[in-house]
Amino acid sequence: MKLDKDYLANRFSRFLNRYYNMRKIFLSILTLIIFSASQAVSQDLENAVLWEVSGNGLEKPSYIYGIINFLPKDAYEVPKVVKKKMDQCEVFATKIIYDNAAKKQFNKAVRIPNNGWINDYLTDNELNQLRLLLLLDFEVKEHQYHDFYSRLQPIILVTSTTALYLDDNIIYVEEELASLAKKNRMDFVGLGTIDEEIAAFKKFPIEDQVEAAKYTVNQFDRHIEDYNNLVKYYVEEQDLVKVKDETLKATNESQEFKRVYYDDRVIHWLPKIEGLIKVNPTFFAVGAPYLVGEVSMIELLRKQGYKVEPVSLKKN
Repeated sequence: MKLDKDYLANRFSRFLNRYYNMRKIFLSILTLIIFSASQAVSQDLENAVLWEVSGNGLEKPSYIYGIINFLPKDAYEVPKVVKKKMDQCEVFATKIIYDNAAKKQFNKAVRIPNNGWINDYLTDNELNQLRLLLLLDFEVKEHQYHDFYSRLQPIILVTSTTALYLDDNIIYVEEELASLAKKNRMDFVGLGTIDEEIAAFKKFPIEDQVEAAKYTVNQFDRHIEDYNNLVKYYVEEQDLVKVKDETLKATNESQEFKRVYYDDRVIHWLPKIEGLIKVNPTFFAVGAPYLVGEVSMIELLRKQGYKVEPVSLKKN
């Protein structure tokens, strides 16, 4: 059978077009797969609680460690990598310096104003639930309940119930780190002051505080489940986004509190942070939520030109 040259040329041209079209589709799919994989790796790398700050003219790196106020003692110990990085630093920086005077000032500030008490915010049924929880389950003395716990502002009462639940199985992370810093003879620096801490706390809307307290009293088992999830996200997954989400859940997800207590303060701290890392390698130990989001220590430093990278806690 004799084939026409034009026919053959046309068939060959169609074959090439199909080949190039399939090749483009294949390359597009391959690119998408590679991009998705790289995104997954990137997200996995971003899951970290310890970060190294370098570049932008720094002679030595500094480190940022996101912490939680207290954790179950049987679930946490200061990682070896954290201790090693602290050994390489000369300054230990925290949110504020909690000396005895600061503690006394803060304890006074977190009491309900005008000698008020929690009865002003909870129903009779909720008050009974609270009393049963504190006096029966946690064996708080009647005078302690009346003179101390019932006088705490609602959000502080929420935190106190979690600490009471842990009882002796509790470790205060900043205190552990401060003890190590003292052994290393590091200089101590506070990024803010106790007055700033109190001023920020006072702007926490009472409505959100009360809703958080009601949630804790009415669904204490779920409140503890939330806390256990927080511990898992921090210790096991090192997922600061989830940690911050759980933290805000405990505040009734108050956006005003987030803005005042976290966003505004980290912006205010930035010049001091830069001043510290430019002079000496500094180890920052601050609440994990300060490291997450567009307005965070990590992102603000990156925008200033610093290289901020996650550090795996699995390294020896």
